[in-house]
Amino acid sequence: MGKVLLCVGKYAKTPYFVEKSYHNVYSAEELCYCLMQNVYLVDREIMDSRLADWLEQECELKELAEELRTLLKEECRISDFVGAILDYVGYAGREEAEQVKLGLQNGTNLSIYEKKKVRADYFAENGKYVLSLRSYDALLEELPESETVLRAKIYHNKGTAYARIFRFAEAAESFKLAFDCDGTEESYIGYLASSRMRMSETEYVDFIARSTQDYEISLKVEKQFEEINRQFDDTDESRVLAGLRVYKEEKDMVSYCTQIESIVGTLKERYREDVLE
Repeated sequence: MGKVLLCVGKYAKTPYFVEKSYHNVYSAEELCYCLMQNVYLVDREIMDSRLADWLEQECELKELAEELRTLLKEECRISDFVGAILDYVGYAGREEAEQVKLGLQNGTNLSIYEKKKVRADYFAENGKYVLSLRSYDALLEELPESETVLRAKIYHNKGTAYARIFRFAEAAESFKLAFDCDGTEESYIGYLASSRMRMSETEYVDFIARSTQDYEISLKVEKQFEEINRQFDDTDESRVLAGLRVYKEEKDMVSYCTQIESIVGTLKERYREDVLE
């Protein structure tokens, strides 16, 4: 049985916008959850008197608000500021709270570019692919040429985000740029896999035949595709497609078309969510 969490304060009518994680929060508990889930995104911007005002006015947590204002006047560390919120609300256990504080202290060692990458990665990991791509592009524009290792990671993750929304041409280009920066096989596999997805079988075979290196790595790509196909065979989606084949073979076009419309509708909705900004 899970522990019971006693909520503190009121549920806000007007949310507080946590810019780094791109979230609106409506309660002290939601604020704590947001802070804990985005430790490496949080920076000194969270140490704002407006947050103290919101906690007092919207959540009626005057005591916590006054404590935060005192910490701001003392120019405290970010780990102390966030720790005060977690401790007051009691959202996390002592061990969890200490891990968050440690994470915040470690985050101070990240460069501004690394923090911005973490923020863009967060958007991608949470399905906000368009927002992540814009964040990656903005970061690449300001990133110094000397940051080749970080640049490669950004291009690689950008390729992954493009692939998630089926834009395989852009994904292939991004993976190739990542490979040009650091020469890792992982990025080259991403480049070949994206190329395979956007090309016809004949085009892809011709493409691979041009280079010995491409051919050797392409064998690894094919093994990955085979494994993915095996995994797909055990999914509900695979069973639905098998049912469609039965409808088609039995010429039950009413059931076939109804099922197709349902599947297409679900896929469209999922895609809209994926490209939502």
